[in-house]
Amino acid sequence: MNYKIISFFLGIFILIVSLFSFLNVLYSINLNFVLDLSSYIITTLLSLIIGTTLWYFGRQHSKNISTADQIIFISLTFLLIPFLISIPYYLSIYNMNFINSYFESVSGFTTTGFTTIKNIKNIDAPLLLWRSSSQWIGGLLFLVATIGTIGSKQIKIKPAYLLSGGASARNFYNNFNYNFIKILLIYSLSTIFILFFYNFFDIRLLDSFHLAFTVISSGGFLPTNNLSNIVDTNLKIFILSITLFFPIFNFFILHDVITRKFSLKNYQEDFHLFLLIILLTLSIYFIVKPGDDFVNIFFAITTSISTSGITTYSSNIDLSLFFILLTVVGGSLISTSSGFKYTRIYILLKISYQEIYRLVKPINIIDKNLYNSDVTIDDQDLKIAFFVFITFIISIFILSSILTFDNLTFENSFKLSLLTLTNTLSSSLYGLDNLSFFTLNNFTKIALIFFMTLAKIEIIAVLYLIKKFFFRD
Repeated sequence: MNYKIISFFLGIFILIVSLFSFLNVLYSINLNFVLDLSSYIITTLLSLIIGTTLWYFGRQHSKNISTADQIIFISLTFLLIPFLISIPYYLSIYNMNFINSYFESVSGFTTTGFTTIKNIKNIDAPLLLWRSSSQWIGGLLFLVATIGTIGSKQIKIKPAYLLSGGASARNFYNNFNYNFIKILLIYSLSTIFILFFYNFFDIRLLDSFHLAFTVISSGGFLPTNNLSNIVDTNLKIFILSITLFFPIFNFFILHDVITRKFSLKNYQEDFHLFLLIILLTLSIYFIVKPGDDFVNIFFAITTSISTSGITTYSSNIDLSLFFILLTVVGGSLISTSSGFKYTRIYILLKISYQEIYRLVKPINIIDKNLYNSDVTIDDQDLKIAFFVFITFIISIFILSSILTFDNLTFENSFKLSLLTLTNTLSSSLYGLDNLSFFTLNNFTKIALIFFMTLAKIEIIAVLYLIKKFFFRD
């Protein structure tokens, strides 16, 4: 394992935390919130020292690292950065112990949205900003990891390389510089666009800021206990639903539209997702629940597929399991949404159908093109998609079993397991709005922390490392 080069890239990511904690220092001073000011100063100094030290330690070493080292780097990112993010929670005036603080930070960084805070309206403005920022940072670094590492042709954990915007990763260092700057610019500009979009439709500026950070990262943290306090009209709900396309669709779609490089044949996955959203919305509105508000149904569909989970939706018919299954579908491979991902489902269904068809007509030529494009699905893509599906099912069984030991019903344990593995907020949409994470025992919280993290970095990545280091030929 190349410790120096791993520390170089890890140091860069940690320096991002120091920047956001410094902004929180300025924000606290500006609003005269001095009680927790020291916690942000400590976080700024600590992350700056650690980040600079790691960067300096590896700056002159070889910049092209192995596949295993790339996965270790991503894994360390999702393990270590939440420790730094947890500092303001732990040192705050709200008496949060270490487990609750780390749980909160992991939940934010993985854009899940679970919280141990009993009443959000009692939290001061700087800590609310810190919660929202943790989502934004997590969404950014997840995109970098997806495009540069776990979605590359060399690793193939996510087949992002099959889509427009996927990384070739022939030289990790060169691609890292290019991808990181490009992703940061698009991500930042998209956030600003969403922010002004909300503000234009009369959502309060501070609420717009928090909501923009949540939506762009497909997160679940909100600055209030009830989303209806922010989006209180059908127009605002519809606007929020439209902006949830950002974490659903391919991350590069807006960039290609603006730069006039957009071509529908390169974004067939997004076209399928759009048709799926429209079809499901119309089916529920006209067939399943004709008395419900169309805008609220549309919002429920988009927030589920985006794996955000924020909602204003309520109904007299329980469709919670259906909406949870939509979180499993997820959005584009190159997006901040979690879940199994639509393209993987497409690959499994298409190849399965073709194998059955080949048994009936064995002399026919099998089409293995992705979305009828020039991109071809190979056997390894199918094997990885199937293996990810199997590990996903096994993880649901394991986590559900653990949760049942904490006085949760089997139904709630099953639902919470699915939401954890898709990094989705446990809201009223899924029938879990009364669940209190604060009252769960520490072992349950640690299990949720582990599986929230595992859902982001992919179980197959961990198994790859185990095979690499413990089962060498």
